[in-house]
Amino acid sequence: MEVREVDWRVVLPLRWEVLRPGRPVEAAHFAGDAAPTTLHLAAFVEEEVVGVASFYEEAFPWEGIRGYAYRLRGMATAPAYQRRAGIGTRLLRAAWPLLQARGVEVVWCYARIAAVPFYAKNGFLRYVPAGVIEIPDVGPHEVWYYPLAKGAERIGV
Repeated sequence: MEVREVDWRVVLPLRWEVLRPGRPVEAAHFAGDAAPTTLHLAAFVEEEVVGVASFYEEAFPWEGIRGYAYRLRGMATAPAYQRRAGIGTRLLRAAWPLLQARGVEVVWCYARIAAVPFYAKNGFLRYVPAGVIEIPDVGPHEVWYYPLAKGAERIGV
């Protein structure tokens, strides 16, 4: 398996299949996908895309976390590879040095409740004050973050 930086159009089909099934493909196209600051990664087995993750320049939306932030969005693994191949972890490990090279200090996301154990296992921290957030047409999520730099720590939370 190989992880590569890719154009947003490469991540869209798997993102749509896994995260927005039964909805128009446009539901899987996010604002900022084509921005020059956005980082899209894809995991490949031969030339098949088996995992994707996108990172967007976006400030942490609540008080208590400081540092230059990116938001993780649209992370998905092909159904045949879920929970057994370590693809999500490999995507994160590939992303960290690329984001640090950009000066990113903290990565945050809205984690689907079913994915919370994955984020915890990979060193993310729950932002408790946010509680459970209902994202329309998607479902309940929690806010999690990963400090990439010492300056990106919790303050009073």
